[in-house]
Amino acid sequence: MLPQFIDIFLAPVRDCFPAQVAILSLFILILLDWVFGVGNALVQHQFSSEKMRQGIGHKCSELGFVLVGIITDAMFFAGLDLGFTGPILTAVTLYLCIMEIGSLLETFSKINPELADSPAFKLLATAHVIGKDEV
Repeated sequence: MLPQFIDIFLAPVRDCFPAQVAILSLFILILLDWVFGVGNALVQHQFSSEKMRQGIGHKCSELGFVLVGIITDAMFFAGLDLGFTGPILTAVTLYLCIMEIGSLLETFSKINPELADSPAFKLLATAHVIGKDEV
């Protein structure tokens, strides 16, 4: 049994199935983005350890963002009034998942430029999931 002050930080993840699914989805999307990004860089002969370090830094900052969501939800769970309420962790993680999907689509369009001309990519560009200049 964990002390209550530690357990309060685990509760937002342990007690919320949507948060669990969102976090797992984010981890899978981060892994896929990394695999396809490295694969694309190797195929294009553009692999750079500097870009790899930058990418790792970006992924670590995303995970830090998730930790901030966990801490914020724990403060709500503990009864602190921050002036707003809501499932911050789930919202943050969902936002990061959308970013990762956009990054994956950008990588896919680099691997296979014909995809960039597809109606699905054009729809995503108008929905701002991927930037219009990336299509």
